[in-house]
Amino acid sequence: MIVSPLNENPPNGGQQNRWMTSEGQIAMSCKLRLMLVGLGSALAISGCATLSRDDCLMGDWYEIGVQDGAAGYAPDRLAQHREACAEYRIRPDREAYQAGWDDGIGIYCTPERGYQEGRRGASYGQVCPPPLEWAFLQGYRNGQQLYQQERRLRELEQEQERNKKEIRKRDEERSKADEDERQRYSPPAVERSRSEYRQIQPVPTLSPTPEERAKQEKQRNEIEQIKRQIQQMGEQAKPADTAQ
Repeated sequence: MIVSPLNENPPNGGQQNRWMTSEGQIAMSCKLRLMLVGLGSALAISGCATLSRDDCLMGDWYEIGVQDGAAGYAPDRLAQHREACAEYRIRPDREAYQAGWDDGIGIYCTPERGYQEGRRGASYGQVCPPPLEWAFLQGYRNGQQLYQQERRLRELEQEQERNKKEIRKRDEERSKADEDERQRYSPPAVERSRSEYRQIQPVPTLSPTPEERAKQEKQRNEIEQIKRQIQQMGEQAKPADTAQ
């Protein structure tokens, strides 16, 4: 928390208020410390506990290990559980937890789960044992490629829309400027309505520049290509999806 300094140039006649009294500084310092301590305690309670009180008291460490392994956590997560349960004076059963984790990681380290993790753009924590890792990574890389292609497609479509808005805005501004210019220099002796004057000197139809048209065409081609690739990759992944 940043505390703004007091005004060093107080109005005339306020010399006694130029600086806070030592008592005021002490009081503010105490209040700030209490606020920070309270905030730190709240964050510690809400953000650090990996297990609830009931989980610690129940003590089914094999099942906790299975759940952690199936979720893709590394076995060193047990240290966080130990810290969470220390408040209740409960120590984890390392052997039971490890046995559960060994079973749970087999649920996680499959080609199907690898594909799911890559598909949503999740990072791989290298938790799979060597016998299971190769198959997991095959699915993970396939899902990751599809994720990257879809992200690139979104970026291109957003860029395409931004370019259209910029061209539209520029054309509207140019059209308005041309209209203002015609109104400014229209012959005062000639009595015409605005619509008649436009019929004689119509507002030119504006279009993207050659460079902009080339850029738009390139974007359209890339978007269509990525869409075809996404469709092909999705069809290839169908067997993995149905196996879930």
